[in-house]
Amino acid sequence: MHARDVSVPDPGHRPPSGPVIRTAPGTSAGSTPPGPSTILLTDGYPEGPRKVVVVKGEVDYETAPVMSAVLRDALRDSAEGVDVDLSAVRFWDCSALNALLRLRREALAHGKTVIVHSPSRTVRRVLGLTGTSRLFRPPVFEGRAVTPPSRP
Repeated sequence: MHARDVSVPDPGHRPPSGPVIRTAPGTSAGSTPPGPSTILLTDGYPEGPRKVVVVKGEVDYETAPVMSAVLRDALRDSAEGVDVDLSAVRFWDCSALNALLRLRREALAHGKTVIVHSPSRTVRRVLGLTGTSRLFRPPVFEGRAVTPPSRP
């Protein structure tokens, strides 16, 4: 599993929807472009029976609801669960963690899983400090981790 640039899709690949861009309140689309700290980009695509969601930017109190909605949609549209690529996340707070924990609870209720791939240093720190990183690892069967196939 690797991160994809949301502006350059794979040849022959068309994600079900374009990236979601969220700006901070008080910033209109026609005003001065928002700074990098006010943008959250997400991109999703199917990978076998799972959905992959790539999150870029900052996930905080203002942007966590957007990420949560995208992840819930991906979970609903998947047969087995969601793989979340957080390698390009620059800020991750308790709102983001709570959104991910709620998604996990919903996934388990439907017999699905949520797996975090390539968490950024910031995300790793929060998951490590809260002891929640183990909740988002691939399941292990008979001593082997089971991971979905990677995109070519």
